[in-house]
Amino acid sequence: MRKLFSLIIAATALTVITLQSCSKGGSGGGTPAAGGLTVSVNKSSIRADNFDELVITVKDLNGTDVTSGSTIKINGTPSASNKFYSSTPGNITIKATKSGASSPDVTVTATDPGPSPFTQKLLTEDYTGTWCGYCPRVGTSLKTYSSSNPNCIVVGIHGPSGSSDPYNYLYISQLASAFGISSFPTVIVNRDAKWLETSTELNTQLSKRAPVGVGLETTVSGSTITIKAKVKFDITTEMPLKLVVMLVEDNLVASQVNYYAPTYGPDPIAGYIHKNTLRSAGTDIFGDDIPVAQQVSGTTWEKDLTINAAGYNISNCKIIATVVYGTNGLRRGSLNTQIVTAGQTKNFD
Repeated sequence: MRKLFSLIIAATALTVITLQSCSKGGSGGGTPAAGGLTVSVNKSSIRADNFDELVITVKDLNGTDVTSGSTIKINGTPSASNKFYSSTPGNITIKATKSGASSPDVTVTATDPGPSPFTQKLLTEDYTGTWCGYCPRVGTSLKTYSSSNPNCIVVGIHGPSGSSDPYNYLYISQLASAFGISSFPTVIVNRDAKWLETSTELNTQLSKRAPVGVGLETTVSGSTITIKAKVKFDITTEMPLKLVVMLVEDNLVASQVNYYAPTYGPDPIAGYIHKNTLRSAGTDIFGDDIPVAQQVSGTTWEKDLTINAAGYNISNCKIIATVVYGTNGLRRGSLNTQIVTAGQTKNFD
């Protein structure tokens, strides 16, 4: 009887040891059970304005942050980042997986931000030259479009450096390098993409929701233009943003080479009128930083500056201001733009 009892005790101990060994091996190197991850978000609701930032964090059963090594799926599609922005209202379903483990679904709501209080403007920068025989085609197209779409703001940037054009812009080489300008004419739309010369591209930009408004107050004293540029935010964002302020001179006259003669005129076109020619900038031509702390919905940020317009016809001068993404960000382009005749004021609209 004692022998039988000893055998039972030994068998029980062996079973316990075996179970403990299996348990230890399972937690160390096997495939984790499904449901071994948790997903947390920084907010349960975001505005569908493409700027309100949703930050996703993934942790394992030990509470260790494993976000960087996890696959995050948003509405079933893998995301390259743990940050997400939406421009479409609706529910957002988030799930994470890692080494066979997965998280329960987390749902966040993207709410409709409503119409913007600001009008969306469009900045088109036409890289052109008086020597360029192909340029009348693009110049005419932009004039035609902007005449029926006044929210399309056209700037003529003359170059390249060293050409015979009397209106060459001083920093044309830097701009051409930044935007990949290898031939003239080339038009950059909203400091982002090259224009393919269709009105659809421009219409699409004008139909976007304006995230910011730009206002300009200007005064003229002699050859000095004093400017107060104002940016009002309908978004809150930590993305780096910049303000660019430019001086353009309208109605400059110079002979223009024209390879399409007699279309657009003879070759050359004597007395050709060059519109909104870039002359100078009150900021860095790529923009001055806007403080991130000021980039809050409902906040207005202001910047005061002056531009020396000596040698230009002040009565033909205009100030153009545009808000662009910073060079260190993941996006590039212009958020909104404003134009005003020197000496006048243009409020947010």
